[in-house]
Amino acid sequence: MAGATVEPPRPTAQPFQDLVEESLEEAAFLWKRWETDLASTTRNLDEVWSWTEDRLQGALDGARVARDELQQLTAAALETNSPAQRTVCAHLLAARCSANAVARLAEVIRETQGPQLWSMIRGIETAQLDASFAAVTPVLSSSGPEHLAALCRLKSFRRSPPGREVAEAFSSGDPVAQVEALRVLRHARDDSAGKFVSAGLKSDDSEVRRAAIECGVRQRQASAWEAVRKLAHERNPECGPFLTLLASLGSEEDSQLVLGALREPALQRSALFALGFIGTPQAVEICLAAMHDPKLSRCAGEVYCAVTGADLQRDRLLAEEPEEETPALEADDLDADLVPTPSQTWPLPDESRVRGHWEAARPRYALGARHYLGKPVNVDVLVTAIEQGPMLRRADLITELTIRSGGRYDVEPRAFAHVQRRMMAASRAAFHAADR
Repeated sequence: MAGATVEPPRPTAQPFQDLVEESLEEAAFLWKRWETDLASTTRNLDEVWSWTEDRLQGALDGARVARDELQQLTAAALETNSPAQRTVCAHLLAARCSANAVARLAEVIRETQGPQLWSMIRGIETAQLDASFAAVTPVLSSSGPEHLAALCRLKSFRRSPPGREVAEAFSSGDPVAQVEALRVLRHARDDSAGKFVSAGLKSDDSEVRRAAIECGVRQRQASAWEAVRKLAHERNPECGPFLTLLASLGSEEDSQLVLGALREPALQRSALFALGFIGTPQAVEICLAAMHDPKLSRCAGEVYCAVTGADLQRDRLLAEEPEEETPALEADDLDADLVPTPSQTWPLPDESRVRGHWEAARPRYALGARHYLGKPVNVDVLVTAIEQGPMLRRADLITELTIRSGGRYDVEPRAFAHVQRRMMAASRAAFHAADR
């Protein structure tokens, strides 16, 4: 129309860059907290979600609004020395991002090795991947043993069928690649793991031997189980990670091997932790005695709670924390690692109060019977503990049920909560289908 005023096109609204950068920083902080919460002695999956993961997902969504600008905003973070920032950025780029962003991610992965690569893989394995991620797979399969190992880890986490990368990773002779190849074979639905387990058990590398045992036990191979028993009988320090398996899946003789490991200083903590899976009144009495040892008392308190379902804070069983002594200047180790290990931050039990609690509870515990969270153990108790109980022991409980069920029960304990819930529901359905 003549004389009409033509308005210029309005620019598309864009998110403020500083707000997106703030979301990236918050996501990195919350990611570290979430990883810590996955091993919490008190919080369960729902509480981890409500306290940490919900906020983490919100921060990730706050960064996703950048859309096409996300590649540019994450470029600098991928070059930093912050593992959490690299994890978050790789997660965002991998999860349903543009083809250009995925292509850039593939380029960065090709050039990355060591801890930087593994921090990126952690972000990728938890992402919601679509067909565009196919551009990254050839990079992982053709860039050397460490990248083959990374591909195996991705497939293991996401329960994807293992392929030719397993043989290539194992034949490389690289221990890291062999370990990840064996880990992905834990989920194999055929007998393809056998020859790799046999070779791994003969390896000169302790981590490869450990992965071979883990894979072999999951695949119900007698040679792997006998290797565990032999290590425990010899009280070899390498048996430490497997004492929980002997405790939860073994015979009475295997439980005695766990108790014997308590006499070996290098195995005391692992053996004490395993008592929580033996779960008998005898195991409780041993952990009460261990509360006298300052180096073992916190672990003993956690074991007591695992067997009985007690809560040290709720049930007023806590001891006063000792005051930290400030060392003399000349005796101060300036190179010492001042960050406490997770077990050093566990609640400190008061042995006398705990013993009183146990004296009142003991009549409910049958001699020789296994208990967990105060209940005689059966499949329903273990499933409920995984779904509703504290995070710390969930991975071991999942492994136990996976082995007992021949693979029907399968949950990834390091996945986001919605993925774990979906896998728990599918596992319950598989149990019910097998019972019919």
